[in-house]
Amino acid sequence: MEKIAVFSKDQELVPFQSCNRVEIFEKDGAQWKAVRTASFSPITGNTMEKLRRETQAIMTLAEDAKAVLCRELSGIPFSVFNQKGYCIFCSEKADQDTLDGMIKDIEESDEKRRRKEEMIQNAGPVETQTPGIYFLDLVQLQAECPEVSSKKALLPFLSNTPFLELQLVCAHIPPWLETADSYEKKVCNGNGKVHLTITRKQC
Repeated sequence: MEKIAVFSKDQELVPFQSCNRVEIFEKDGAQWKAVRTASFSPITGNTMEKLRRETQAIMTLAEDAKAVLCRELSGIPFSVFNQKGYCIFCSEKADQDTLDGMIKDIEESDEKRRRKEEMIQNAGPVETQTPGIYFLDLVQLQAECPEVSSKKALLPFLSNTPFLELQLVCAHIPPWLETADSYEKKVCNGNGKVHLTITRKQC
């Protein structure tokens, strides 16, 4: 079960730099229970380096928690926790509903990330119900995965997949594709998008 590190000042949620206590919560059945508690001196550093060093020392008390919770976490402390991969939450209270909500958010975020990674991994045209005819909505793909270029989505397919026809929806014809002379391209504009039908040139 995921653990949550709650930072407070004597169990009252306050901005991180005023905190002096961390409680590690773990779910036991339907209830969250504190399984470990540690006290520490509030941050006093007044330079970036001291602030970072003190935050890193406090962060070790969170150990294997998946997420951290306090009233406010920003600046250098936020950066330190974020770089270590903690999920960061800010709230005025640390009740059961808040902790449940944090885990739900984490799970939804993890699922969304997994779906996006899968989408990027499988980015490319898919075969329609008609064998040999493929389709890709590049506009939708790039809206959800901006890091996927037209080349990344199309070149592996064009290089490795035998196809009769590729139906492509795009915002504009990619320049590299427009100048590729090994394909026939039929263009139809509609709904502010370019509908492109691509076939291989016959020798």
